[in-house]
Amino acid sequence: MRDAVKASPLVKDAVEILKSKGYSLAIATNPLFPGKAIMHRINWAGLKPEDFVYISSYEKNCYCKPHLEFYKEVLESIGKQPEQCLMVGNDVQEDLVAAKLGMKTYLITNHLLNINNLPIVCDHQGTYDDFFRFVCELPVLS
Repeated sequence: MRDAVKASPLVKDAVEILKSKGYSLAIATNPLFPGKAIMHRINWAGLKPEDFVYISSYEKNCYCKPHLEFYKEVLESIGKQPEQCLMVGNDVQEDLVAAKLGMKTYLITNHLLNINNLPIVCDHQGTYDDFFRFVCELPVLS
């Protein structure tokens, strides 16, 4: 699995910028693996688990994407309302469904997944470079 996970310096930098601006970050990956495996994926991606207030795993979650109940579990765990969050991901079916709860969405077009050729409806979309610029323009939270 290690070879399938590539570190992106832009994602790592975006995480650092978001944290410095006061944003809480959660990893809402499809909880198909145990926490230990997810931690390895995070490290392989060049990120630090301690940068995130929540990391999904099959020990914590009862539902998987694209079920809305998965997103409700994450929101409840982090104590946020959908309108306080932005779901960032590259899967049209599994990530953009969060909008049905009122969450804003950002579709990463690098490694885009759209196996059912669904229409793309999101608030924002772009490459890792575009997302990095987006993050830089976000305000600092008080």
